[in-house]
Amino acid sequence: MTLPPAWALLGVLLALFVYFGYSVQKRWQLRKIPGPLGWPFLGSIPEFSLHGYEYVLSLAAKYGSVHVAWLGVEPLIVMCDPALIKKYAYKCVSKPESMSDFGHVLTGFNYDVDKASAFVASGDVWRRGRRVFEASVINGVSLASHLPAINRCANRFVARLAQRAAAPAARPAPGKAGATNGGDSDGGRTLGEEGFDMFSIVGGYTMAVTGEVAYGVNFGTADDDIATARNSSILEGGGGSSGSGMSIGRQLVGASLASFRCLQMEHSTLYLPLAVMFPAARPLVRWLASRFPDRAQREHMAARTQIAQVSRLLMERWAASKKAAAAAAAAAAGGGKTVDGAKGGDKGGGIAVAVNATAGNGAAVAPASSAPGGAAGGAGKASDGVIKEVGGGISSSSFMAAMMEGRRGASQEERLSDTEVIAQSFTFVMAGFETTALTLSLVTFLLATHPEAAARLTAEVDALGDGELTHEVLAEELPYTEAVIKEALRLYPPIPYFIREAREDLDLGGGRVAPRGSYLTMYVYAVHMNPDVWPHPEAFLPQRFLPEGAAALGPADPGAWAPFGIGARMCVGHKLAMMMAKTLLVRMYQRFTVALHPKQPLPLKMKTGLSRIPVDGVWVTLTERKK
Repeated sequence: MTLPPAWALLGVLLALFVYFGYSVQKRWQLRKIPGPLGWPFLGSIPEFSLHGYEYVLSLAAKYGSVHVAWLGVEPLIVMCDPALIKKYAYKCVSKPESMSDFGHVLTGFNYDVDKASAFVASGDVWRRGRRVFEASVINGVSLASHLPAINRCANRFVARLAQRAAAPAARPAPGKAGATNGGDSDGGRTLGEEGFDMFSIVGGYTMAVTGEVAYGVNFGTADDDIATARNSSILEGGGGSSGSGMSIGRQLVGASLASFRCLQMEHSTLYLPLAVMFPAARPLVRWLASRFPDRAQREHMAARTQIAQVSRLLMERWAASKKAAAAAAAAAAGGGKTVDGAKGGDKGGGIAVAVNATAGNGAAVAPASSAPGGAAGGAGKASDGVIKEVGGGISSSSFMAAMMEGRRGASQEERLSDTEVIAQSFTFVMAGFETTALTLSLVTFLLATHPEAAARLTAEVDALGDGELTHEVLAEELPYTEAVIKEALRLYPPIPYFIREAREDLDLGGGRVAPRGSYLTMYVYAVHMNPDVWPHPEAFLPQRFLPEGAAALGPADPGAWAPFGIGARMCVGHKLAMMMAKTLLVRMYQRFTVALHPKQPLPLKMKTGLSRIPVDGVWVTLTERKK
């Protein structure tokens, strides 16, 4: 008996749906590795969207320390075993070529920049970028040279914090509800009784440090109120479009926030599920996204374009300063004659920038020389699109100088292209800004909910006095402060996983094999929260990282703490991030007592994106301490 043609066709279509929707061939290769079945073409995306990274913890509890999860039709071999993670993090240094396609749908120049960034790149492109980071933020001498800028930004931010916190308390009329007479318990003055979200404002400090350390310019954010930029759209001018009259630093804050926001499930472009479900059609999906972008796509492209344009502008600034210096030297040697028509170089001390924040088609970044007005003089902080140089301009130890100087005299194979320079600048801005701000806000939350830890940290920072914080002081005299930061990173790693590609078949034990080309997801958050590795993993216990508590509370495996990753792909900015965090905590807790505001919801809820961020922020009040 033969089936009617319609039924036969239906059977064929159903078979194709199952075969491709469930990636039958890949599932057969991975049949010895347990994991959930998932949905056709979607895999575990619905569950991950609903439950975030907690869903992966549930998979580890159900299927073990090695299991497979499905991102659309692509399998992710998830490792939650610290020994396996350490072994293959050192062995496997390549990232999947399609890794960036799992989080967004970039097109045009922005796609090229993303592929060249230190977070995604592999091979020679990654090695060239890595060398630049080593020269400017890993090398001990260069790292210590950044500390004056970090101190400067921390002092400005704490002064601004006191100013901002005091403002709400000053508004109520005497005798009215909420009025304050300037005195309270402990001999101090309560500041910010209406409360403020630390997560929304501490990025002003981290972006200011990024500006000074990376480029030697004042982004103007340490003493600027950036809180409104966090939930504003870059497409409407509130998030930092060039026409909004904001400082260039605040424009960068808005663009960086928009980039991170577009990596959250609920804010991602509608083209992302198509790219994940149908990997073979990704070129077509990118073509559609470039021609018919939805709002999320336009916002993400505009944000990335804006950051790239600032990087391009600073590259040109560096080149101009070198040309001006050469002209000045030639003029001095030749009795005042100039070279190439230069007359002593740019004396203005600032540089104008015009950023087309609404660009969304991924076109190449226009050179800064096309900005209206060209180079402009300026004083004070950056405002109205003018970047103010500090510390003598782009210093020789800065990230930008390391990249640009490295191109002079290097062979063509070792020289960073313009796209690579912009890509590494983008990585520096994004990583230095958001993840460090997130860690600082979560440290604040944990100290506010653990008064005994806050008291011990306060005693430690008070012992330092008000003198300049040196590299030696930060490294040797703040053991408890460092332990607090490490414990916060254990509980809330900014990026809970890192991904590698298997370049050969890998033995995972128990007869399990990761085939060549597999994506290895090394899930450090699951290790951090594993009671077999960390005693009382849910508890905030900084003494785990001190000699007094290491034996009883420390990890069963010495490689079990890895918020910055492991091996050659370990976060290149982790030392700088620790310096930034310690410096601000010292200055903030020397001046204030920090408490949770009543409007802060408990328990703290986290939202999933590229990083985990607090859903409701971190709301606090400050009490100025009596000295």
